[in-house]
This record gives sequence, structure tokens and C-alpha cells, in this order.
Amino acid sequence: MPGETIIQTVFSNGLRVKLKQQLQQRTVNLGVFIAHGAKDETPEVNGIAHYIEHVLFNPNHMPQPTKKLLNTLLGGGAQYEAYTSKEYTRFTVTCLPEQQEQALSALSQLVSRWHIDTKAMEHERPIILQEHAMHFSSSTILGELLDKAFWGDRSLGLFVIGRKENIHRFTKQELEQRASQYYSAERTHLVALGPLEIEPFVNLTNKYFGSWMNTPHSLPTPVVETEPSISALPTNQSRVDLIVGYVGVPFSSSDRHAVALLADVLGGGMRSRLFLELREKHQVVYLVHAYSVNYGLGGYLAIRTNCEAAQLPKVYALIQQELERIKTGGITEAELASAKAARTTAFLRVLENSTQHLQILGNYSVLNDDFFVDLEVRRVAAVQTEHIMRMAREILIPDHLALVALGPKEETLLRLV
Repeated sequence: MPGETIIQTVFSNGLRVKLKQQLQQRTVNLGVFIAHGAKDETPEVNGIAHYIEHVLFNPNHMPQPTKKLLNTLLGGGAQYEAYTSKEYTRFTVTCLPEQQEQALSALSQLVSRWHIDTKAMEHERPIILQEHAMHFSSSTILGELLDKAFWGDRSLGLFVIGRKENIHRFTKQELEQRASQYYSAERTHLVALGPLEIEPFVNLTNKYFGSWMNTPHSLPTPVVETEPSISALPTNQSRVDLIVGYVGVPFSSSDRHAVALLADVLGGGMRSRLFLELREKHQVVYLVHAYSVNYGLGGYLAIRTNCEAAQLPKVYALIQQELERIKTGGITEAELASAKAARTTAFLRVLENSTQHLQILGNYSVLNDDFFVDLEVRRVAAVQTEHIMRMAREILIPDHLALVALGPKEETLLRLV
């Protein structure tokens, strides 16, 4: 694999710029990642970051010069996307190399010349409420339910979509105050990926972003107290979506890759333990998947299944039996080698997906790290079976357990444990 290089610079206004050359690419990927998301909110303003994204970064509500510039880009084939997460708000442009100056100009206007219009706010309010209703009526809510089961009504436990009463209540003044305080150059990471010439690109970035000035404000330190719990959203369906979760490790932990490989051995594919046990041997599920999540402030290992409601006790018992087998007997070298190979392939495929590559680069940057595929592959290769077993014994314990489900009542889940 050819060597990877990330060029980094910090402008006098605090903006951090990261450029990763991918000379074989035919497009340029640009992303602005602002380190402000749901984790930085309180219950009283939960959902404000997502509302700001709808109002500020929707092309239909931008000031006319910005809208015209972005529409020119889109008309020329460029792609634009805005997104809010627990840890950041991002907006990205994918374009042809000859469009990069237009794209940088548009992105700089988005962050430095924004305007919150009352009509835009009122236009987006019912749309966000529709999104809220859709979110809570589908299985997409499960991941955030698990966050809430670990962290409650604090930081990482707050839903990105926010609380319905807040969506109804938010005012123009609230959004303007939040945006002016926390959507600043000092909290922003500009990430670029593609066939870019380093010096000209940095000069263009400085041309369009260097004059972006605002008074930085420090966000209050998020309160993170992990208290695993049980939560359910009852439905009239005969099937159950269940997630069994265990407190894991944050992004900065040296055990991050070991936990990810443990999840892969458990439920990372058709050869994984839980797939063979639950689906192939006992035929009690169709879907079973294990994965790990690593936020800056915490993390977890999760096992998701979908089964008939009547099979729920059996499914849960079989999962626990398999977890005990790993804790007491460990895993084989063959299992670890297979998990490593699959994870290595997944990392290498990132190089073939520039959109995913950019998103990972930005996520790592917000978490004060750099994403190098070859480094991640080496870290995976260094994990040993003893490391996996140690993490299993430390993580897979009753005090670390959280359960969430879509379908049954909460008392049904309580009976499982």
C-alpha cells in the first residue's frame, strides 16, 4: 500500500485544515465538521443543533448569494449533504477538481455569512416534527435508545432529533445565540480528500476562510455518567428488535480494536458465533449482528437481533450462553484470524469510497486523531487472543448490561435478566 500523508495547518482564527491527497481520485471531497452536536446540549435545548442544521444549512434557506453559488455547483454535478450527530455537525461537497474553488467559497459562506430567517424556522418546524415522529416509529431509534440506556438524559444519551416540546418551542433568538457562540472557526475542522495540490489548496482555503472571525465560547464540559438500564418501546408487531449492550471503551482507548474484533467474532458475519448458534443451529432469528461504538466520551459493544416475540427468552438465553463461553474459553486463533481479515478488508475498502473516507477523516479529526488506513490495519493485526479474552471478561458482566427493544413492554425485558 502506498504511504498515506495528511497535511495539517491551523489558521490564526483557529480553523483546523486537514488535506489528504488521493491522486487516483477523479473527484474532490470537502467537509466542514463543527464540533457541536447533541452531546453538547442539555435536556432544555436538546435538538437545537439538529434544528440549526435544518435552518442554516438547507440550500432553500441560505442567503441569496450563497444559494446561487451552491445551486451553480449542484447544477454542475456537485453533491451536497448536511448532517447532525452526537459529536458534530457536518456539511460536505463532492465535486470535480475544477469546481473546488467554488465549493470552498460556498462552504465558507455557509459558516460565516449565515442568517436565520423566521420564515425558514417556521417552514422547518413541521418538517422536523414529522422527522421526529418517523424516527420514533421505526427501528432507527434503537441505536439512540441504547445510548440513552447507558447515559440517561445527559450528553451522549440525548437524542439528536431532540425533544418534541423543544422543537415546538425553539425561537429565532435561541438559534441565533447558539450558532453565534458555538459555530465558530475555533470549533471547526475543514477536511479535504482528493487529487489536490497542497499549496494552492491551502492558499484557496485561507482566501475564503481566513477572514472568518467570531468570538469563541467554551462549551460546558458534558456530564457523562454511565448507568446501564433497560428500555423498551412497545408496538403492536409480533416481532421484536432487541439490542443487548455492554459498556465498552471510548475512542481514545488502546483497547478499541480488541473490542471491535470481539464484536466481529460474536456477530460479524455468516461465520460468527451468534450467527451460527442463533440462526443456523436454532433457527430463532434471521438477523443477528454485533458491533462496537466508540464516542469521544464513552463506548459500548452491542448485539442486535430480530425475532418472534415468543422466542425472545430463548434468544436472550442463547446470547448469554455464548458470551459465557467466550469469557471462560476464549476464542481460537482461527476465529481471530478471520475477524482480522474481515476488518482489514473493511478498512481497505474505505480507500475505494471517498464519501465514507471523508466522513471518517472528519470524525477522527473532531476526536483529535488522524485516520490512516495502514495504521488501523497494523493496530488490528497487533491484537492477540489473550487481549480479546481480557476484554470479554472486563466488559461482558451484569453491571455493564443495558437492554433496549422495539416491540415488547419494559417488564418483559426485566424478566429476561
